[in-house]
Amino acid sequence: MSTNIAVIFAGGIGSRMNSKALPKQFLEIHGKPILIHTLEKFENHPEIDAIVLATNPDWRDLTEKLLRKHEITKCQWVVNGGETGQESRHKALRTIAADVEDPSNVIVLLHDGVRPLINDALISENIEMARTKGNAITCTKNNETVAVSADETITEVIPRDHIYAAQAPQTFHLDEILALYDLAVEEGETNSIDSCTLMATHGRQLFRVEGPRSNIKITTAEDFYVCRTYFDVLETQQIVGM
Repeated sequence: MSTNIAVIFAGGIGSRMNSKALPKQFLEIHGKPILIHTLEKFENHPEIDAIVLATNPDWRDLTEKLLRKHEITKCQWVVNGGETGQESRHKALRTIAADVEDPSNVIVLLHDGVRPLINDALISENIEMARTKGNAITCTKNNETVAVSADETITEVIPRDHIYAAQAPQTFHLDEILALYDLAVEEGETNSIDSCTLMATHGRQLFRVEGPRSNIKITTAEDFYVCRTYFDVLETQQIVGM
């Protein structure tokens, strides 16, 4: 049986949130920071054995204080993020590899700290797909027509039947994904968008796990309000079900 480790990234400064006081991962919804909502999903999942958290070094003290306050006991490593998302992911993966006996027997679920609406089923499906197929990329079906345009001119309209948005978690065996990050650096690639893109660029076959549309990443102020509404709905459902 594999060891399953969540790799959570919370190194952003929230430049698109217009929040001058705190980075977006520390903004609160229902009395808890967004980051803690995300971490609790992995903390409380029975198949997750450990968590590594990459954070902005300027906010590391606050991050560690919140981990203690909210009793996130599975977080075994806190690492300072790098200059880019790729560097942060790479540092987190290397931290795990340095502390486990067999990286080939470790499944890592790479997830955004500001994507708090992930659910238990999606975590389980990612782990199972990675066990059986080698990796798992969470995707959401696109319900809009996709138009390609570099300026005012639309150059192509793509049928949406087979178009998905790649989200997170993105799940891999540690030895394979770490080797690919090492290779990327050797080849001069330092700022890949995400692990899915890096895998595809190097010709690796990827496998899809379909996630809910609610699994949004909080990037803008609009995202924050949409996410808060989802939390309101979930809380109402819980009260009604009591």
